[in-house]
Amino acid sequence: MGRPEPLAEERAIVERAMQGDQHAFERIYRHYAPILFSYILVPMLGDKDDAHDCVRETFISANRALPRYEWRGTSIWPWLKVLAKNKARDLLRASGRRQRLRGSFSHHLDVFGDRESETPIEEAVQHQALRTRIDGVLDVINPRYARVLRLRLLEDRSREDCAELLEVKIGTLDVLLFRAVRAFRKACEQQGVEFDLAEVSV
Repeated sequence: MGRPEPLAEERAIVERAMQGDQHAFERIYRHYAPILFSYILVPMLGDKDDAHDCVRETFISANRALPRYEWRGTSIWPWLKVLAKNKARDLLRASGRRQRLRGSFSHHLDVFGDRESETPIEEAVQHQALRTRIDGVLDVINPRYARVLRLRLLEDRSREDCAELLEVKIGTLDVLLFRAVRAFRKACEQQGVEFDLAEVSV
């Protein structure tokens, strides 16, 4: 899709929004949010729920940044599109970290899994010992970090479920998970627990 048609008298509307006029900001939202959703975010993310989240986060950021916005050209559209793409990339990176972390957990012999082990007894004992040690690490980090790790990575709950249980927004959940991974890795290092999180970009 090319550049959408701008609002009538868009520059004046944007300038009012920059001064805190919420009605003007709502007009910008109603005009551009559906276009960002359908033509930018859904194709990038491949998931409508994630795209809705990114639209919301895009306009939250836009509302905060508008006082510093500098009008260029004939429309605010290019600026909004860049914001939306950045939000989508942030979400994709967070999702990639989560998947790599989950794979790292699985690599450690189903340490956090509920599946029955098919390994020899000696190995099963070692695995259980490792699980106990890692549970011990979760017990000493920030309880909120431990909970988000258990909910999202161990119980494999959806982002929406986790956010609801933790009473936070989706964007806040991703930040919380990022910090939890970092805290978990640091605690492992302090306690001498060997747990490979090298693939997780934190």
